[in-house]
This record gives sequence, C-alpha cells and structure tokens, in this order.
Amino acid sequence: MPWPVLRAAVDRLLGSTEPDLSLQFTGGEPLLAFPLVRRAVSYLEGKRSEGRRVNYDIVSNGTLIDSRHIRFFADRRFNLQISFDGTPAAQALRGRGTFERLDRLMDRLKHQAPTLFHTRLRVAVTVAIQAVPHLADSIDYLLEKGVREIALSPAMGQALPWRPSDIDLLDRQMSRVFDSSIRHYQRMGQVPLLLFRKEAVERTRSRRSRFICNAAEGGAITVDVDGQVYACGMLAESFQTFPDTPLRRRLIGMRLGDVRDPELSGRLRALPEAAAATGIFDRKETKCSSYGRCARCRYLASCDVCPMAVARDPEHTDPNRLPDFLCAFNQVSLAYRKRFPLQPSPLAILTGRVPLATLLGPRTSYGGRPERTRSSTAART
Repeated sequence: MPWPVLRAAVDRLLGSTEPDLSLQFTGGEPLLAFPLVRRAVSYLEGKRSEGRRVNYDIVSNGTLIDSRHIRFFADRRFNLQISFDGTPAAQALRGRGTFERLDRLMDRLKHQAPTLFHTRLRVAVTVAIQAVPHLADSIDYLLEKGVREIALSPAMGQALPWRPSDIDLLDRQMSRVFDSSIRHYQRMGQVPLLLFRKEAVERTRSRRSRFICNAAEGGAITVDVDGQVYACGMLAESFQTFPDTPLRRRLIGMRLGDVRDPELSGRLRALPEAAAATGIFDRKETKCSSYGRCARCRYLASCDVCPMAVARDPEHTDPNRLPDFLCAFNQVSLAYRKRFPLQPSPLAILTGRVPLATLLGPRTSYGGRPERTRSSTAART
C-alpha cells in the first residue's frame, strides 16, 4: 500500500464523529510492511485530539514476528491476532514447517510481553474440513500453552466435499472441546474459547437489523492496497478472485470507490440498499442448506454464517444456498455453547455471590438426542 493511500485512510478515520476509533492492519501479511504500520501509528497519534482513544489491532500469521515487533505492540497496546490452527497436523494444512515457529512465538510472547500475551492476544483457529479430526487436540494444545482467547471459525470456499453425515465427526470433536473447556473453567476460572463466553445475562442488540452482518450498514470500512474501499475485508479484490457467477456480478454494487473520493460518504449512506440488492446480506430465514431451511432451525437467531461464504463457494449460484460445512459447524458449535454454563459477572465474584455448582444436565448431541456411548479411547493472512 502506498503511503498516500494509507494516510488518506487514517485521515478518513480521524474524520469520524465516533469518540473512540479503531484501526486494524491486516492482509495479506501486514508485517511485510512493518515500517508503514509504524508510520501510520505515528501519524495518527500526532493528529488525534487529546482524550480521543484509538484501538490498534493487527492480524498476522505470526511467522515474521520478532522481538522488535513484540516491543512495538506492547508499547502501543496493540491487540494482536495470530492465525494459528493448533497441532502440527492441523497447522501443516495452513503452512508446512510453520508449527515450530509459532510454538516458539507463543513462549516468546509469554516471556517478553506477559501483559500482551494474557490480555491482548487472540489466536484465531480456522477449521478446514481436513482439519476437523484434529480440532479437539488443537484446542487442548492451545489451552496448555496458556492462550486466554481463542476464536474458532469455519473455513470458506473449500474444494473438499462435505457430506451431511460428516456432522457426526464434527460433533465428536466438539464434544471433546466442550469437555476440555469445562475442565479448564473449573480448574482455572477462565473461558478461553470465545464460543463459550456467556455473561450471566446475555446481551441483546439494542436494535433489530434487517441484515445478517453489520458490514451492510457501513459502520466500518476496509481500504484495499490500491485505495478502493469496501464494506468488509471479505469483499476486497486485491487478494482473491470470486467465481464468475451471477452472485459475483451482484457484488459489484458493494464497491464504494476510492478512499480519497469526497463522494465516499454518500455511497456509505446508500450501502444498505446496495447490500439488500445483492440478495446475500438480508432475510436469513429464507436461506437453507442440506440440513434444512434456516427458518426452521432452532439457532436461527444466534447463527452468524458469513454472507460472503455464498459468493466464495464455486458450487453454488443461489444466494439463499449456504455451504453445508458452515451450516454444520454452526449447528454443532451453538448446541455446545447453549450447554456451557453462564459465567458470573466480576461483581458477583467480588461480592461472593458465585454459584457453588452449575448443573449441566444429561449430555446430548448436536441434535438434542442422548449422545451415544463411546469408548474412552479415542485462516486471511
């Protein structure tokens, strides 16, 4: 990204009326342009008004991070997200020979920047179909490394087919993840998996939205390397080629133009209607997969399938047809989320009002049926 483009993006951010600002560096691999990252932070700090807070985030595959990067992230209070899929077998699917490097990085972060490691590090695990058999072992590995924030998400646009019956394999793996997370919570009082973090009173959105995700509402923008603006990084065109389908042609209306264009604000205001015209971002209840229609799913309200998964799947040209793997992943993960105990608020802990025990009830599978007895043996950067 040329400096004039990045400077214009920062200026656009400073023009926001929001009291707090967020700037995220992603890619590609943003640490290939680390001097540019430092320059942008220095420029923003020199321009922002006194008392206006800026949250810095960076998304990296971690393979380039060394001591100078760690010092910079710690000094500037960056939130650091590392794309790391866990065990050697799972990580090899992302990049051969990278596990050992990332394993050492976890130890280096813990030693050199413990506050960053314990409070501002997130490990993002992208679950590919091939990696499903390694999922539970990967989560156990990350828990043993002391990672305190783990995000799980299903991979999109995969060539490997997913059979509807494969959901049983995914369920067995998620059952082990659930059990490990329960034990970790009981032993450490921590819930590293974001999937299982639940407040005593679950928060609800302050307003209802017609859209599946907030990218269609223009609350945040992505600036690509050439200065073109998109409502979401999943729409950026510098690093990907969408299948040439009618869905791709519908997405053209989501382009917002150049970040330096004075008409950008007007296009942002018109974004909701452009998103609705694609047929991808709204009316969740009309969508379906091989597992049935979304309108009849018990998890309709809480399901967060990324709308762009439809556009990135070369097999589907119907905007209402969701990839089966994503549907399976959400059904299984949300079923185990529902069973995970609510966590007490900090006030309840301080005042001693923490429940002595939480009864989980009988173990059930993703479909709500009693689980079969089993033998005791058993990411863009």
